[in-house]
Amino acid sequence: MKKFLVTESEKNNIRRMYGIISEQVADTPNCSNAGCSGKYTGPEFDNNGDIAHKYSNTITNAVASKLKELYKSGTYVKVNFAGIKLTTKGMGTGNVEYTVNIPFISVPDKCSAMTGFAHVGGWNHDPALDDRKSEILNYKPNGSSVVVGGKLYVSKLKKTKENLKEYFIQWKHSTLQQECLQQIQSNQQTNATGKPVSIQGTSVPDLREKVKSQTKEISIDEDSIVLDMNSYKVTFKTGSDKIQGLSLLYDDVSSDTLDSRVEEIKKTYPEMEKIEDGYDKKDKLWWILSIIK
Repeated sequence: MKKFLVTESEKNNIRRMYGIISEQVADTPNCSNAGCSGKYTGPEFDNNGDIAHKYSNTITNAVASKLKELYKSGTYVKVNFAGIKLTTKGMGTGNVEYTVNIPFISVPDKCSAMTGFAHVGGWNHDPALDDRKSEILNYKPNGSSVVVGGKLYVSKLKKTKENLKEYFIQWKHSTLQQECLQQIQSNQQTNATGKPVSIQGTSVPDLREKVKSQTKEISIDEDSIVLDMNSYKVTFKTGSDKIQGLSLLYDDVSSDTLDSRVEEIKKTYPEMEKIEDGYDKKDKLWWILSIIK
């Protein structure tokens, strides 16, 4: 009789299928040039706290290692924040399934790549983002910061329907990319002297058209984007971040319908990332402001 080899991950999937997992099962993250993914199944909490959420540490450590490995091999990538997907099933029941998918995207040169990666999250509470950023910037194992130029790149808040909240953070690690310091400083100077830009609309549809026409293929300071939907206005400063444009989408059916449209658009523009969303009572429209890089 022919024998078949079954991996531990496949065994875990079989156990899940038949609902026979009662112990903690944390898959070893599966990493490739395209990104890292993994799954945790088991108790939400133990004597040391939210053990399920600690799987975020496991997978972010794997991502950080893979980014460094790819950089050293001459393959330049960064994490595609817009493509990160988190799911939880069973939060609040005592036993949970938590899945994470963190994709990479190719970049043109070594100083566009990222080699440091971390997260800060909350298992049904708000993440302490400022504290985590300070912790990373002040980590100096060899007397100097691990972050080139003190520049951290932070994702938008990622949430599951059951209220797991995560920010992801990437940077150029000083052990590999110190030569990129001059470029970072130049970009910071460009952003510091950026000119303010204001786009004023009269309604959600009017603002959409103006944002679309006035933000095509421009360079901005991404951190300066501010949306005031009460007055239908978007403001930002010119800067060093090259973008394909800002996108203001809206829908009069439901937020779920709008989210589905965004996911379809992401198939063409994988770095499309939501900045803010909401509901306009005057126009009776759900809306999402996104950036397309």
